[in-house]
Formats: sequence, structure tokens, C-alpha cells
Amino acid sequence: MRTRLKLKPGQRGTKKLQAMYGDRLVCVRYRYDAEQGRRLKTIELIVEEKEWSPRDRYESVEAGFDHMSAD
Repeated sequence: MRTRLKLKPGQRGTKKLQAMYGDRLVCVRYRYDAEQGRRLKTIELIVEEKEWSPRDRYESVEAGFDHMSAD
């Protein structure tokens, strides 16, 4: 199966779906199944939204190194 077209809400081919799902609609994809000769229209929706803050990737980590003398 191959995806040929990915549309943003508001573009031609998405208007009815945008009317149904509103701001929850993220994108519409048209996929083609050559084996069965079918075109499939799929959608991506937002189903949940809540606050999130990314962790600091560079949290301070104490690393102890023993200094060894080469005698």
C-alpha cells in the first residue's frame, strides 16, 4: 500500500472531514492498494490534549572519577 497524498485541514479533499472533526483533524491521507485496486482515505485525529513540559536533557549528574597516579 502506498500513500500518495497527505493533505492539511482546509485543503481540497478535507472540507467535509474538517466540518465533522474541527480542530481535532490533523491530516487526511489517501492511500492506494494496487493489489486490490482500492483507494483508502485515512485521517489523523487529536484524541487527547494535556499540559506537558520536556525534561531537561542535561540534568546535572555527579560523576566521580578517582585520579590514579601512574607510578
